[in-house]
Amino acid sequence: MNKTLLSTLLAALICTSLLAKVQAQDVHALEPELGVGGNIKLDEASTAYVDDGFYFHVHPLWESRYVSEGRDHLAGKGTASIATEFNYNEIAIIPWVATGVDSDYTEFNLNAIYATQLFNTVDMFIGYNHLRSRENTSNDHDNEVSLDFSYFYDDKFQLTSSAYYSFDSQGIFIELTINKGYEINEAVNIDFQTGLGFNAGYVSDGHNGINNLKLTADVSYKVIKQLEVYAYTSYTMAINKNAERFVGDQTFKNVLWSGIGLSYLYR
Repeated sequence: MNKTLLSTLLAALICTSLLAKVQAQDVHALEPELGVGGNIKLDEASTAYVDDGFYFHVHPLWESRYVSEGRDHLAGKGTASIATEFNYNEIAIIPWVATGVDSDYTEFNLNAIYATQLFNTVDMFIGYNHLRSRENTSNDHDNEVSLDFSYFYDDKFQLTSSAYYSFDSQGIFIELTINKGYEINEAVNIDFQTGLGFNAGYVSDGHNGINNLKLTADVSYKVIKQLEVYAYTSYTMAINKNAERFVGDQTFKNVLWSGIGLSYLYR
């Protein structure tokens, strides 16, 4: 089954790359961003528009918990992280470093992302991510590939699908989300997001199938043209938890957490 999943993902990567070439057009500069665990985040954390060419962002972020795939990885303890995004047209190189707050945990991710516009309303992201982490005296590493699509119904309504494959666990995690944004004024934006997560061997010791429902609300405030402050609150609800059978479901629970950070653009 895992080989079938990998073959499907690789085939999708090849097909969508070919489609992107067929649909070649003038592509605006896209801004892939990273969320928890260094994964691509397609909700609108940054609203600053930039032209094609070279630029980079810096994103320091504090989060009250480290939650991904519906799991509270650090038992209620938070993280502080910083990402630097080096962008040139449709290519982004994004190192991401995180450290535990009141826990002996560190993580480093190095992402390479290709972003393109398939159609006027559909963006695609193909990514590769090298991960290294340490918790107490235990070290771990992994490599992942990802495929993300974002469909813009209008300027403020967005449907996204994200799939990332782990070479370590030989499994895929899929997230489907709906995002709705509201522009309060030129400086303030509010976004609401609802998402479903599906595990297919990515969490190798967790149950497969629908995993969690996540609700997120975030607000961003543009202090100056190149600087934004943003904050979010998320709630994830565990679905089909079976901690007695699956060890990976022991950290899988209903969790409320929040974060606050900055986004600074250098041009």
